[in-house]
Amino acid sequence: MKSQKNKNIKTYLTHFPIKSYLEADILSKEVTWKIMDYMRQAGAKGVTADDIIEKEGLPSSVVYSAMKELYRLDYIFLYPRNKKEKGDRKKRYVCERGTWGKYGIDEEFDATLRAEGSLDNVNYHLRQPIMKVFKDIFDDFSSKSRLQKYLPTKNTNICPNCQRSHEAMEFFYAILLRSVDLMITESDEFTKFLKDRGYASEDVKIQGIK
Repeated sequence: MKSQKNKNIKTYLTHFPIKSYLEADILSKEVTWKIMDYMRQAGAKGVTADDIIEKEGLPSSVVYSAMKELYRLDYIFLYPRNKKEKGDRKKRYVCERGTWGKYGIDEEFDATLRAEGSLDNVNYHLRQPIMKVFKDIFDDFSSKSRLQKYLPTKNTNICPNCQRSHEAMEFFYAILLRSVDLMITESDEFTKFLKDRGYASEDVKIQGIK
């Protein structure tokens, strides 16, 4: 793996949740990670199997087998034919799924949240405050030279499918995910919230909140 500072495409999230035994089997192989990392660094322009074989020095049978499984699991997709440069007839693959937005939630629970309108309610109340925070953080990182190196690359890594930068989406997703994690695991306000509803011990320590 390349160090973060030498990467073309920055990585903000390092976890990779597994949803099935098949995913676990595929992602347990070191060669899979080599292929995905290479494809991620290639960005939205994608790569061919031959590119990976040549640059990574991997056997063609291994690369084709791994890419077949990654394609089947929707981790990668074929670069749209109508968006290729004229004369480019080789199949180019793009890394579709990174760590952003990839998490598991019980299907029945998720369906209940949607049916009851709980998620719509959360989004309604949080959308504007979150967007304001995102804007403030982006402006802050843009204005400080020591932080600019962490910003996603602009205009050069737009996904041909969703027309958005996966790198930028992961940047903001990481900020939101880490913030929620800290609030739930470390904030006194949330600990008190749990205690008041019988989900924490009466002996739990809450500092600064009466």
